[in-house]
Amino acid sequence: MTEAPKPSRPPGAPEHAANGAPLRWTPGPDELRLPSSDDEPVPWDTRQAVAIVDCFDCLQRHWRGRLDVFVGLDQFVYWDPAYKPGTKGGNPPVAPDVYVAFAVANRHRNSYVVWEEGKPPDFVLEVASDSSRTKDEKEKPGIYAKIGVPEFFLYDPEGKLYPALSGFELCGGEYLPLPEEALAKGVVGVYSKALELSLCVRPPGPEPLDGSLCWYDPAAGRFLPTRLELADDRRRLADDKRNAEARARAAEARAAELEAQIEKMRRA
Repeated sequence: MTEAPKPSRPPGAPEHAANGAPLRWTPGPDELRLPSSDDEPVPWDTRQAVAIVDCFDCLQRHWRGRLDVFVGLDQFVYWDPAYKPGTKGGNPPVAPDVYVAFAVANRHRNSYVVWEEGKPPDFVLEVASDSSRTKDEKEKPGIYAKIGVPEFFLYDPEGKLYPALSGFELCGGEYLPLPEEALAKGVVGVYSKALELSLCVRPPGPEPLDGSLCWYDPAAGRFLPTRLELADDRRRLADDKRNAEARARAAEARAAELEAQIEKMRRA
């Protein structure tokens, strides 16, 4: 049986990042060897799910077409080369809810292996739940600081942490809080220098699942639309098109009717 070819660099994709580091377009040996799952799925509640999926989806679309930016979702990040699965050797991986890495190949990954990629992620987001809140608040920051992740953001959909949304920047080996800032429409957010975007809590609206996280692009002066908002826009455009076509057909029918009346009067 012939072995399937490994994925290669896409046509036109860069071989190196802007910093000169080579981009790995095929999985490294440790990425293929190390487990991509611990077979212990952690259930999400709806608040977590909406926040995580919306953040991931918006960021993926924001950098669509960029071959040197990778957005990960609930995926193992291996950071200690001494780690040996099934033993007590080394430090186990961590699995951020959402993470972003610049200057790496944008490709499918089994996991993110820091020593093979040549750098840690640039941004991580943890969305807390009752089962993860203590670990997200107390343990994760220390781990991400050891890894060297420049920015760590934490969001608690239930508001049991204060503030519910906070961001931190790595300075001298420890995380220092990033300030909140006022954005458009009275929304308050936290600016990520790494992403050049602000993360904020969407104000509650008429829909039951409103009030989740959203991204604001200061350069464009707009909020990044979520997948549901884009779907609503598509439905509105489709409705507008149908209504316009219906009006055009009605106008054509009325014109034909008038033309027939005029012709009838001429013959009279």
